[in-house]
Amino acid sequence: MRILLVLIFISVFNYDLNAQKGRFKQSLNDNWTFHLGEFSDSSDGERINLPHSWNIKDPFDEEKGYYRGESWYVRSLEVKSNESKKWFLHFEGVNQVAEVYVNGDLAGKHIGGYTAFNVDISDLLKEGENELKVKVDNSYDEHIVPLKGDFNFYGGIYRDVWLISTSKTHFNFSEYGDFGVFISTPKVSEELAEIKVKSTIISNKDSKSKISYKLLSPDKELIFNEKHELTLKAGKQTFNHALPEIENPQLWHPDSPNLYQLEISILDQQDQILDHQIIPIGLRWFKFDPNEGFFINGEHLKLMGTNRHQDYPSKGNALSDQRHINDVKMIKAMGSNFFRTAHYPQDPAVLRASDQLGLLVSMEIPLDHDITDSEVFYENSKHMMVEMIRQYYNHPSIIIWAYMNEMLLGRQSDRDKEIITKIVDFAQVLEDLTREEDSTRYTMIPNHGALQLYHEAGLTEIPMLVGWNLYFGWYEEQLGAGSFLDDFHELVPDKPMLITEFGAGADPRIHSFNPLRFDFSIEWQIQYHQQNLIDIMERSFVAGAAVWNLADFGSENRNDAVPKINSKGLIGFDRKPKNSYFLYQSWLKNEPYLKMASCDWVRREAFEATQPIQFFTNGNSIQLTVNNQKVNVQSFENHLAEWKVNLQNGINTLEAEAKFQDTIITQKHIIDFSLIDSTWISSNTLLVNCGANFFFNDPIENVTWQPEKAFQNKLFGYKGGEIFQPRDRGIGTDRQIFLTQNDPLYQTARVGGEYKFDLTEGQYVVVLHFAEIDKNYNKEKSRIFDILFNDLVVLEDFDLGQIEKFTAYSKKIITQVEDRGLAISFSAKKGEPILNAIEIRKL
Repeated sequence: MRILLVLIFISVFNYDLNAQKGRFKQSLNDNWTFHLGEFSDSSDGERINLPHSWNIKDPFDEEKGYYRGESWYVRSLEVKSNESKKWFLHFEGVNQVAEVYVNGDLAGKHIGGYTAFNVDISDLLKEGENELKVKVDNSYDEHIVPLKGDFNFYGGIYRDVWLISTSKTHFNFSEYGDFGVFISTPKVSEELAEIKVKSTIISNKDSKSKISYKLLSPDKELIFNEKHELTLKAGKQTFNHALPEIENPQLWHPDSPNLYQLEISILDQQDQILDHQIIPIGLRWFKFDPNEGFFINGEHLKLMGTNRHQDYPSKGNALSDQRHINDVKMIKAMGSNFFRTAHYPQDPAVLRASDQLGLLVSMEIPLDHDITDSEVFYENSKHMMVEMIRQYYNHPSIIIWAYMNEMLLGRQSDRDKEIITKIVDFAQVLEDLTREEDSTRYTMIPNHGALQLYHEAGLTEIPMLVGWNLYFGWYEEQLGAGSFLDDFHELVPDKPMLITEFGAGADPRIHSFNPLRFDFSIEWQIQYHQQNLIDIMERSFVAGAAVWNLADFGSENRNDAVPKINSKGLIGFDRKPKNSYFLYQSWLKNEPYLKMASCDWVRREAFEATQPIQFFTNGNSIQLTVNNQKVNVQSFENHLAEWKVNLQNGINTLEAEAKFQDTIITQKHIIDFSLIDSTWISSNTLLVNCGANFFFNDPIENVTWQPEKAFQNKLFGYKGGEIFQPRDRGIGTDRQIFLTQNDPLYQTARVGGEYKFDLTEGQYVVVLHFAEIDKNYNKEKSRIFDILFNDLVVLEDFDLGQIEKFTAYSKKIITQVEDRGLAISFSAKKGEPILNAIEIRKL
């Protein structure tokens, strides 16, 4: 049933832009009303400001799906006069189909959720108050990309909206969302740089005009200020001008992102400004080599960085400029010089920040995994490609245009020959279109790790670069991409390549001293990235790599340790860094660096006092002192040092010292450690995560769940049974568990067996946690078993089938323990007994 939230709030703002010379740009982000569902003039509305999305909650609830449909945005716009001006609306991003109405008349329509568009409203405005309404629809449409993808398609006007006023002679506001000015730098060297400008101008009449070019250096010094006479005809004309050459230019480079500033203006014969734009220019040259990788300004540079999805908790994709900029700063602070915009063009603020901070960028349209074989689909995709190129053409940070992602995933060469042929044919169409639009940058298709499939199909031959999304050590069992990279270079030796994705999921609540693939521990993510970094860095033909992903992001179909979230980020959804972010800083940063892994895991409880401690550094040597005693390093290579440390009960002081060529860095950390023994259990709650190899830190209850261990005549352990492992990777289920936020406790389990606890005499409360996590069990094929404490039945004929599958359930029992401790066992009546977690507390 469609949820109906009605709104009509008329917002009024008085714009007198006729007094402005040239172009005037004003945001229209304030005072909108929003209506979820079909529009009604009689209904009340919710007052909102832009950016806005209506999907900030429903992709993350326990219900399947989220609202994808029609909604409306309404506001008033009051202008004093529109006779001598042209008026445009510029929408930076609306997902995904937008219809714009002014005073009830359709002013424009746009298809596609990740590119901007212009709407000329000059002829529809009237003196005084005007009504602006925007219908937005993010419904699935087989003719619009993306058709599917591992990210949420948040609906809304989620980027800025601008009201722009110009003279009736102005730069073109094109149907591709650009502003009619394109800067190229056909020749750049250390000695000389050429700048060319292509501009399209619209004039309402035949006239004599001028175009002026004013260039400022990165130091804000005037380089030149020149004018060209123009003979304008009524309508549209394109002009090409070569500007004065720049001697000894200050080059743009990730380490020194020098930006010139070009002010380009249309003038009348009296030198009055009719329209103008200010465009930053970066002077650089670059190339990719199939054997040596990437070069910029003649210097070899290994491209290293991340992908980035743009959503944020409680915001969806509706982020402020500052939140976008903060993400770019985090990419740069990691030591990165490279950035892939995930699967779609991103906010203009992101690209401006990349220009200013010095990040090289690969950008692509959201043609992800699938196509629809229809002329409408092909035309929409081509239009989106041109939009992306023209809108972002002037950013020096962009070096790659891409247009497909993992298009053969799940396909087989024989079975899917027809659709593969169509995909390859369309790839050639987009390749030709891209090279025609921009011959100065490289083209790329990112593929998943099926080398022979893509090569035999021909997709490795079409683009100038080949991108590979490689998850060796995550989706594939083998840890490290080295052998794949070597195989590709041998098979396609003349094609430059990048790793466009690689990553492993990690939940900051999960730690393991024995990490396993797909356990979502912080430690496996470190191990994964460490090996892949080694493989990437030792191969010169790998031009670069982008981690998937900078931050965790929303993915409604995922049911990992944190449901609805893809957790492969180096930082969390909340932008808090994980340990792997610090690992990358030790590899990529130039200045001296030292960081303790798991430095925020300051309170620890464990059955063993000996624990591994890791530090990341780019130093030459490192020394660790624990409680004033030096500890011998167990291993130190490739920026990662590890020790086995015996922690004492109570406060432990760790001091690390890293030496560099001309400096020393020291750090001090505190670990409050408790050894779990019979004395500890007398006054604390023992929490055991059954079937798990990891610690689970619950930040809500501020407690730590222990990994289970085999019983060896010690305090606690299991005997018999087996861990629940239905998949070929990791442990436990990959399903969301309902009625809990602690999914990792219920996603793992031990089937059968028993648990023994060496407890002192007394009364205890025992809580047993269950969830049916085997998809093959149901109410008909159920689990029925007795639960026994010290061979006495405490719960008879417990029927797990009466509990909804994948739902957390707990049973609390108070029991008396004598001097022989406590044994928890099961007697099967039907199916196999299963247990997910245990907590024991002495009363």
